[in-house]
Amino acid sequence: MKKKYFSFLFFIFTLFTTVAQRETSNWYFGFGAGIHFNDNGSVTPLTNGKLNTLEGCTSISDADGTLLAYTDGITVYNKNHQIVQNGNGLLGDPSSTQSAIIVPKPQDPNIYYIFTVDTSAIEGDPDFGLNYSVLDISQNDGNGAITEKNKKLLTDSSEKIAGVIKDCFDQSIWVITLASESGGVGFFNTYHCYEVSTAGINTNAVKNTFPDLLISDPRGYLKLSSDGTKMVSANAYDGLFVYDFDPKTGILSNQLQLTVPTSNTIPYGVEFSTEGQFLYVNTFNDEEISNASLIQYDLFARNISNSAVVLDERAAYRGALQMAENGKIYRTTPKNYFEGSAYLSVINTPNVKGTAADYVHNTVSLNGKMAMQGLPPFIQSFFNKIDLIKNPDGSTSTSLTICEKETFILEVDEYLGAKYEWEKDGIPLVNPNNHYLEIPSASLADAGKYKLTLTLADPKECPIIGESAIVVNPVPIIENLQIIQCDIDENSTTDGITSLNLEQAYLLKNYPENYKFSFFESTSAITNNQPISNPIGYRNTTPYNQTIYYTATNEYGCSSEGILEISVQATTINTNNESPFYACQSNLDTAEIVGIFDIEQIRQNSYPAINATFYTSLEDASLEQNEISGTYTTPSINLYVRLEKDNECRGVETIALIVNAAPSFTFPEEHYVCTDGEYLDLMAPSGYDSYEWRNTTNNSEVIISTAPTIAISEPGNYRLTLGYDYSTLRETLLCTNSVDFTVYPSNRAQIENIIIKDISDNNTIEVLVTGDGDYEYSLDGIDYQPNPKFLNLAPGFVTVHVQDKKGCGITIEEISIIGYPKFFSPNGDGTNDYWQLIGVDELFQADSEITIFNRYGTLITSITPKSEGWNGNANGKSLPASDYWFKVNLEDGRIFTGHFTLKR
Repeated sequence: MKKKYFSFLFFIFTLFTTVAQRETSNWYFGFGAGIHFNDNGSVTPLTNGKLNTLEGCTSISDADGTLLAYTDGITVYNKNHQIVQNGNGLLGDPSSTQSAIIVPKPQDPNIYYIFTVDTSAIEGDPDFGLNYSVLDISQNDGNGAITEKNKKLLTDSSEKIAGVIKDCFDQSIWVITLASESGGVGFFNTYHCYEVSTAGINTNAVKNTFPDLLISDPRGYLKLSSDGTKMVSANAYDGLFVYDFDPKTGILSNQLQLTVPTSNTIPYGVEFSTEGQFLYVNTFNDEEISNASLIQYDLFARNISNSAVVLDERAAYRGALQMAENGKIYRTTPKNYFEGSAYLSVINTPNVKGTAADYVHNTVSLNGKMAMQGLPPFIQSFFNKIDLIKNPDGSTSTSLTICEKETFILEVDEYLGAKYEWEKDGIPLVNPNNHYLEIPSASLADAGKYKLTLTLADPKECPIIGESAIVVNPVPIIENLQIIQCDIDENSTTDGITSLNLEQAYLLKNYPENYKFSFFESTSAITNNQPISNPIGYRNTTPYNQTIYYTATNEYGCSSEGILEISVQATTINTNNESPFYACQSNLDTAEIVGIFDIEQIRQNSYPAINATFYTSLEDASLEQNEISGTYTTPSINLYVRLEKDNECRGVETIALIVNAAPSFTFPEEHYVCTDGEYLDLMAPSGYDSYEWRNTTNNSEVIISTAPTIAISEPGNYRLTLGYDYSTLRETLLCTNSVDFTVYPSNRAQIENIIIKDISDNNTIEVLVTGDGDYEYSLDGIDYQPNPKFLNLAPGFVTVHVQDKKGCGITIEEISIIGYPKFFSPNGDGTNDYWQLIGVDELFQADSEITIFNRYGTLITSITPKSEGWNGNANGKSLPASDYWFKVNLEDGRIFTGHFTLKR
């Protein structure tokens, strides 16, 4: 396996000798998105790009990684993100898959060819096929200019274009696209290979026609392996094809269509691993809610289609795959055609088979910019370099992350007579071992990009370029630690064995918060990774003194080893001479008696010269867990106080916290004072040590009495406070409880008016009063009602009673309700012998006039309220039984009429 691997690598790198390494350092794509690749292989997002393209884009940098230009195939921008002179109107298309690729003219650092492929996006949109324009980067003070524009190569073509080095010595480059054999409208069945050399573009393409290839769908990427020996063509609905390619001749052969093992069958983005063994394909299903799959094929497998491994499948639209100079492959996963994603996903180790390729979704943030469907294509030979890092499984890697003091080795196969030239970050290294470079104990200065140029003994063979990035992370800087612990466990305070919190050894050392510590009983336990499982609660196994070992691991996973010395001291637990400390009950609404203690105040007053920490149990004090601090609410309790100085336990004391009960009583919240009568006498509940009455009206607080009783004359807001006195010789302590109450005004009613509606079938009265009280009403002084209105009253004289509900008195007024009898029978039996008005006030209505008429309107007689009434006679004769009419002119001005019946 190893022999096969290196013979394959030798074949790869005999085809590429360019020393340019950083042409792919800057990518611009999507909606304002971009990334820059750093020397150590990390990625920095760029937000200064000007592109707004759904698909096609490309960029180019110089050999040092400085941006030169980028484009969407229509507009060309320079390193300052300005449109280059004459840089508008190129014949690419934002809906063309690969739209453009920038190709440097061999041996000319100033000239770049921009090849564009158009597409017909909508009806009536012309397809301008394959064209090229010339960018002279030296024009306009190095800002560039398009000196030739839209030179036609093919009238019609697909949306795909790719490039690869033809020969490592003359640096010629093949630029390839898929079109019809004639280059006009028709099925795509021919790959046109154009050679770009020092002489320019050879417009006579090498044509690779496959008669059975009938492609009508122009979408999808075209890529070559970095060594130029393989090509893959994704043709959306028309399938996925791989070929062998001879970079010396431009000839394609061995066409093979691959099957897709998922329901997302439409291929779009494609890419090879750096060593060419694995092919990665991004497929989708083009439905309304699209799903996308990432698939790996092993090109060394006997049956390539059967080797497919699905690395990822999720809701996403079609997206690109693109190799980067750090050896990783990046992927776009837009949500749909018009909505992108603010992240790129990455295949970290694409040279490894299956899921070990380590695909990570959404790992590169674009700082809010949007990746759409496309990523910039490059001359694939830019990525043709050997990995210098060998993994234990025989695979290789482009990067390695280690910790300080670890060893790393960079190596390639040894070739007889070869010349090995090593460099780090562009600076030559002296390496007598030639084919391998060993750093036995890496320092931070050893981090960087390592490069090897391997020149073979045969001058006809191209040099082999190897490159890998080393990241060296720092190890934690630590020191030997110590715990001096009091023997304060529950078993014995003098046996030298106790419970410890090993973590306390480093908490005061100002180590970074992200350090993770593990503790071990021996060095062999470190070797075997057998840490102490209970660092909080660990009991030393050797009395009084014991050595523990520990490791500190930082955020990079790098560790350092140190020693922790444990010293246990015999301890006597004493009671603080200022104990107990008192507080009053604070939660008066519940049965539990708890109080609030200011632990910080106790600490300052009782332990001013030593570090004191407070705990509810001896175990917590030993382990320094669950410390009590600040304001502490508790029932009566004993606390343990751990005394320390310079992180050394100096002893343990106990203190008592005692909560005294506060008064619990009830008192009415509402009272009433008669403002036209006597004072309101109130009496507080008895049995307390202190009494205090306050007037709190208008937000003021004035003490008005300290006696158990009080006489209040004014309405307002008041507070009653009762207290228990727990004072001692050492301190004064009064525990109190208060109730707020309100005194409202009340008084007797003033009757302003009584509205009488009488001489009717339903006589009523309504009593109108004024006053501060809450009143009720009665006509007999016994039965009271809250309604001031009385209905269906009989005529006559009644007495109205208005009573204050709060006991401030009753107001009385007599009234008359006027009425009349409906009949009378003057037969001398002493009953109903006279007809007269009822309820007429003889004092105020005495002069009222009452006239009586027969049914013909003839005046019969006149009477006054003072008389007995009419006896049924007129002119000395008894009138017959009949209905008679009357008219009343009351003295108060009211006039009313009616009729009644005389019965015989």
